[in-house]
Amino acid sequence: MPKKQIAVYLRLSLEDTGANDESNSITAQRGIIAQFIQGQPELASMKTVEFVDDGYSGTNFDRPGFKRMMAMVRSGDVSCIIVKDLSRFARNYIEAGDYLEHIFPYLGIRFIAVNNHYDSDQFIGTTGGIDVAFRNFMYEMYSVDISKKVKTSQHMLMRSGRYVSHCPYGYTKIKGQKHHMVPDPETAPTVRDIFLWAIEGKKSTEIARILNEKHIPTPMQHKKLSRQGMDNDAMWSHQAVIRIIRDYKYTGAMVSFKCGNETIRAKVQKRYAPEDYVINEGMHEPIVTHDEYYAANDTLRKVKKYDVVRTDRRDRVYYCGHCGRRLRKTFGLDEYYSCATPLYIRDAPCAGIHWSRTNIEDVVFTTYKRQLQIVSEAYRRTVNEKQPDKLAPLRAQQKSLRIQLGGIGGKVASLYEQFRSDEISRNAFLEKKSALSEDRDRLQSELSRIEDEIESLLQKQEESNTAMNAIKNIAAAADEPDDKLRERMYDDIDRVIVFDNENLKIEWKFDVAFQLS
Repeated sequence: MPKKQIAVYLRLSLEDTGANDESNSITAQRGIIAQFIQGQPELASMKTVEFVDDGYSGTNFDRPGFKRMMAMVRSGDVSCIIVKDLSRFARNYIEAGDYLEHIFPYLGIRFIAVNNHYDSDQFIGTTGGIDVAFRNFMYEMYSVDISKKVKTSQHMLMRSGRYVSHCPYGYTKIKGQKHHMVPDPETAPTVRDIFLWAIEGKKSTEIARILNEKHIPTPMQHKKLSRQGMDNDAMWSHQAVIRIIRDYKYTGAMVSFKCGNETIRAKVQKRYAPEDYVINEGMHEPIVTHDEYYAANDTLRKVKKYDVVRTDRRDRVYYCGHCGRRLRKTFGLDEYYSCATPLYIRDAPCAGIHWSRTNIEDVVFTTYKRQLQIVSEAYRRTVNEKQPDKLAPLRAQQKSLRIQLGGIGGKVASLYEQFRSDEISRNAFLEKKSALSEDRDRLQSELSRIEDEIESLLQKQEESNTAMNAIKNIAAAADEPDDKLRERMYDDIDRVIVFDNENLKIEWKFDVAFQLS
């Protein structure tokens, strides 16, 4: 099936600009690519789909827009990728070269970098890739150099006590002074209240409950960073309170070098030891005094510390059906699951949740065994049912159309011989030839439609086979002994949503596979 879409990829990051480089802006990239496409007849008629990564580095491919584009490439919906230049695609010459030299050719993808005058169709069987690799090597060296310069500049600012990151809750920046922060009139009073309540002897859970009752926005809400599905951002917790009380910046000091990247592509920052922190006193207006800071922290140290119990996979599937929080585990004669929300919000409906592990696992296990039997029976019915062969009639039509198209070719040749031997006039020849051409176009169009149907059906069959294999494995588990099933159970559970001590809902991972069959 011919692929009809062009993927237009646009990327911009801080390493490229600093914010004022109009030539590299997303708008500029989009305009350059659009103009290029319009000047190429074979591209102008194709559909385009745009992918944008604004604010993502080119030193790796961990970018949402790039990932979405590659998903469409692998699904066969894209035949060509166009970028403004190679640096928009990547600055890592090794990984970029792998895509251009191996992955894209294997997938049949045409790659165009407009400003580099690079078109993969022009380098088939040539050494054009060497030039690409060299260019990308230069881009990576540039990226490394820029990264080092930015990092050095930031470190100099941090060592002098200047602020180079986001302001903590309670502070804000003054317009035009991006390295200096001042108390936020909206949130600074809340920070001070938290410290004073702690000094009075209130526990962190009590403080969180007070803040929730006062309907004070959480730090995430204030910064408008809450994401869909992160319900906990809308509620103060004891962890959020403790983080504020332990932050030394509220005394007016700047604390730097608590963590950092060891390399420019490091995805996980290394946390440094406290003795390696760089502390600059008196860098901004304090919200609390040093005495108040230490007094509040002293109350935290008096809190009884419990041994941290690492959760296993069984603890990660139970969720509250009211607030969406993962249930916490407590200990007594048995292990118990309950919701933490009532600690922070009075009269929360979650207060009715208090399941012992033994009881809830027995309920889930009983349901699990019943569900396995349902899947097993459904699988057997599906296997025993004779499925109609939808491909056979399409294959027959495909064969017939190809034969007809071949016959038209013979008719055109015969017609031409008649014209050369003066058996028919020129007008008759052209008229009959035109009619045959129309027949050929009609048959070719019908053949393309049939072949599209065949390809779509084959893809669905492949998905169905994958799903059926998964269901087969699930169905086979129905005959396993209970002890093995109890271990396997959590592999097949997506989540258990608990509403109270009598009602819960189980979401199975294999429901998706079963629906695909």
